[in-house]
Amino acid sequence: MMPPVPHNCCFPSSARPVPFEAARRTAVALARRLDQPEDVPLACASGRILAATIGAPRALPSFDQAAMDGYAICLSGRRGVPLVLPVAGRTSAGDLPGVLAPGTAHRVMTGAALPEGADTVVMQEQTTRRGDLMQFGLDVAPGAHIRRAGEDVAQGSAVLQRGRMIGWAEIALLAALGVETVPVVRCLRIAVLSTGSELGAVGAPLRSGAIYDSNGPMLAALLSGPNAHVTPLTVRDDEAAIADMLKSVARSADVVITTAGMSVGEEDHVRDAVMRAGGHLDVVKVAMKPGKPLSFGKLGEACFVGLPGNPQAAAYGALAFVRPIMAALLGEASARRIAAELAFTCSRKPDRTELVPVRLQVEQGRLTARRSGPDGSHRIMPMLSADAVVIVPGASQPAEPGTLVEVLPFGRVRFGG
Repeated sequence: MMPPVPHNCCFPSSARPVPFEAARRTAVALARRLDQPEDVPLACASGRILAATIGAPRALPSFDQAAMDGYAICLSGRRGVPLVLPVAGRTSAGDLPGVLAPGTAHRVMTGAALPEGADTVVMQEQTTRRGDLMQFGLDVAPGAHIRRAGEDVAQGSAVLQRGRMIGWAEIALLAALGVETVPVVRCLRIAVLSTGSELGAVGAPLRSGAIYDSNGPMLAALLSGPNAHVTPLTVRDDEAAIADMLKSVARSADVVITTAGMSVGEEDHVRDAVMRAGGHLDVVKVAMKPGKPLSFGKLGEACFVGLPGNPQAAAYGALAFVRPIMAALLGEASARRIAAELAFTCSRKPDRTELVPVRLQVEQGRLTARRSGPDGSHRIMPMLSADAVVIVPGASQPAEPGTLVEVLPFGRVRFGG
């Protein structure tokens, strides 16, 4: 008779943690860009990721137009420019282009099409109008106050690249170009499984010894957005039950996330459940604090991330690993890394990276990070006082104030260019 297989035999507690930066690279390498675009109305495109490069169907401006209220004249080839011209014609924004009669001035409004034959606009502040006559000075520069066709956008040019997030500025451009529908990457499907027999649903009566599930709602709020739909679920501490749930959600999810049960204790079943569900793990520990028992790999075609159960460890693991995986799946253009100066002393060890909640602020023109609360990955209150975490690489000496470190904002704010 074969002896029983010891629990977690595939993942010995002595396994060396993977360095933080190497783990980040491995996590992103798991993700393959989704190739399932969909067209959405422009009004629904804000926050979505472009699935294809957008070429300009027209020029901007699409015709020569007056840059301000004034008078269109022709200065080309003239030396003795008369100071007084009769006013013949008027064009407002939206009118059909007019024609400038030789030897006259043509009244134009801002945004109006430049009359045929005109090459200069004299702004009305430089003129004096007396009846049908307009007088102006000799200091008018030829070609002044005209918006030339295509000076902003040339027709046919690539204006928005694939992978760009659509914001309000992109909406303005697409609307100006007359783009009605936009090709975007379909929304990610993310399943979050909170594991633990002690978990109760928010709003339900709580039995003695139980706690409410905060990780599921927290991660749903952290990861949801225009490009991702998150489904939170709970499952008891049972390997078979966890494996069955993983199999089920992996059939339709792009990313499967679990919280808790990631270590090697008697009630930590997630790693074995992943293998039982047919998945594999590329990383089973990361040299970081908090969040060392963090794992990731694949469950079929879905990316799998196993987060620790303490709230800070789960949140910071999502910021450092899940968000980059999501960006890679969406084909989102890489954001420039943000750096800030520490405004406190951070103790550290040479064999691990520290993730510390901070409050960002600009002091004397420099982005600084101030610690937002005491140590303890079980604490929630320090996250309420923070708007980011700093990544402090391992070293034998403390990181002193003024040390430049990478910042992971809680929100999707991008600092710098």
